[in-house]
Order: sequence, then structure tokens, then C-alpha cells
Amino acid sequence: MKAKGFTLIELITVIVILGILSVTALPRFMNLTQDAHDSVAHATFSSFESAVNLYHSCWIASSAPGHVKDLTCFGSGEMDSTITGYPLGQDTATSGSDIDGEVLKGSNCEELWHGLLDDKFQLAIHSDAAFTAENDIIYWYSAKDVTSPDTHCYYNYISDNPAKGQENWQMRYYPGTGEVTVGKATLG
Repeated sequence: MKAKGFTLIELITVIVILGILSVTALPRFMNLTQDAHDSVAHATFSSFESAVNLYHSCWIASSAPGHVKDLTCFGSGEMDSTITGYPLGQDTATSGSDIDGEVLKGSNCEELWHGLLDDKFQLAIHSDAAFTAENDIIYWYSAKDVTSPDTHCYYNYISDNPAKGQENWQMRYYPGTGEVTVGKATLG
């Protein structure tokens, strides 16, 4: 009579092989969540940059000189431009000695995000209270005059790690030139 099934040696060999595979594959699978967050951040920031370029192309095609209020050929037609033709925000008219299209305010950064992207991200102004699991992006701005090379909005993707002082993906948008940069940054 022939025995059917596995021998003890075959069973031990299979268990050892499965153990080796799990030890080598486990670290890779543990990083999948972070890889997914990195991909979301990069894809979103790339979409923002593409939208900036589309907006600027629309501004060029409209033959508009300088600042344009409510550029109609882009999106819902509610985005205003800088004097150089890049998106600045909604209702960017200024008062006093400021020239329309030359002043960046903190509220413009959120208007830019929602005016250029159609997404479900929860944005919050950069403050201590913003570092919560409910928020995906923390934003604010640096400088005011868009003709200054330092003037930019920054957007930090904190959905993967909302703790204050952690390194996250950051995008900076310079409305005077339309430049978009992406890198790692730590917000305090």
C-alpha cells in the first residue's frame, strides 16, 4: 500500500521556505502605506503644477496685459492673475497704494488650491491646532509682493503623519514666476 501526503521532511522544507519569504518580503509590505502617501502627494502636487501651466496658457491666449480679474477661459472663471499672468487667487483686488495682481495674502493660497484642483483634501491654515488627523494639507504664505522672488504659498501634505515637527512633503508655489517646487520639509 502506497502512502499518500507529504513526508515530514517535505513539510519542514515548505515551512522553512515560507519563513524565509516572509522575513524578506515583510519589510517591503510594511512600507506600502508610506509609498501610497508619497504617490498621492506627488500626484496632487504635479496636478497643481499642470493647472498653473494651463492657467498661464489661457492668460497668454487671451492676450491680456498684466493683471486679469476673473480669467474666463480657465475653470469657473473666478481666478485672478498676477501681473505676470500666473494664478493668484479670487478677489485679489487691493486697496491703497498696492497694485492689483502684485499682493499675495494667506487666503489666496487656499483659493488657489481650490481654484486649480478639484479634490477632497481638507486644508488648514498653518497653526498648532492644524496638526490633526482631520487635515490633509497645511498651507500658508511667505512675503507679500509677488515681484519678490521669495513670495510663495506653501502646502505641506500631513495626511501620512500629522504630528507637529515631522518631515512631510511640501510644495511651494511662486505666483510671480509660476514656479512649483516639491521637497521634504518640517513645519514647527
